[in-house]
Amino acid sequence: MIYPMVGKRYYVEFPTMSFYLHFVSDKALEFIVEKSPDLPKGSAHTVEITIDDLRDELYLVSWQEQSGNTVVHLEDFKTHRVHAFLTMKDMTFVRQTASLVEVDEDAA
Repeated sequence: MIYPMVGKRYYVEFPTMSFYLHFVSDKALEFIVEKSPDLPKGSAHTVEITIDDLRDELYLVSWQEQSGNTVVHLEDFKTHRVHAFLTMKDMTFVRQTASLVEVDEDAA
């Protein structure tokens, strides 16, 4: 299946963190940290992802980071919103929602 986000870049600004996301493929996501409670600003991380097609323009994207954090995104490309559910390595559970803003390659 070809997913609409593959090959594209997005900016996501949650209340407590912000990132540039680059969907390298349907199996890999690179994210660059703008603001994070536990990752250095400007650091780039590539993670193995799973994408589940829930309905037209709605996807469940999940991964586990090297730090031990687990992330689940409900990405709605119809409303351009992302709902994130994270379990941090210290077992803190975080729920946040933000706009999913497509950016050009030079932005990240």
